[in-house]
Amino acid sequence: INSHPLPQSLRSSPEWTESRPHVQLPEAMRAHSLTASTLIGDTKIPVPPLVFTKGHGEELVAISYLGGDLCGHVGIIHGGLLATMLDEGLARCCFAALPNRVGVTARLALDYRRPCPSEGYVVLKARTERVEGRKAWVRGRVEVLKMGTEGTVRGSPWEDQGEVLVEAEGLFVEPKWAKVRASCCDVKACGGGPRGPLKLMTL
Repeated sequence: INSHPLPQSLRSSPEWTESRPHVQLPEAMRAHSLTASTLIGDTKIPVPPLVFTKGHGEELVAISYLGGDLCGHVGIIHGGLLATMLDEGLARCCFAALPNRVGVTARLALDYRRPCPSEGYVVLKARTERVEGRKAWVRGRVEVLKMGTEGTVRGSPWEDQGEVLVEAEGLFVEPKWAKVRASCCDVKACGGGPRGPLKLMTL
């Protein structure tokens, strides 16, 4: 996947930052994570998604391979998995735009457009539409990753639309206690600031 035109194009632009957020989670947290542990495996998601973020919570692009053991029907990826990917992807997109770089899902609406085939690559694209204080509105979609010469990027990833599988809109809210936690904890693992992995605490 590293040789695909999309990541190559994003790497060549100083506006985009590359990461694998799931790998940055401390092992003690990763073991209990749905997306960083439970769904990772040779016949599920064999490699953590390759993620690119733009600016301070402006856009996100995440590339994943979805294996054959993630199906609802044989050969078709379970719709709940796509919803989980969009929930996490849209949230991660806007975190850096929130005051303390962390938020929770308040609303997530999805429109499924066509079945997602298993054992193939998909790309999740998200864009923060609006931020008001502790609230962020984000749009996103999952597409089949175009391969070969069709994968050549034309303009911005968001505008270069491929075969859309599902679209989503979400509202994410920073909890009121986030400022307190940010003063003593790290939020980088959640796609936020530069301080390091998020640590849980009880208030």
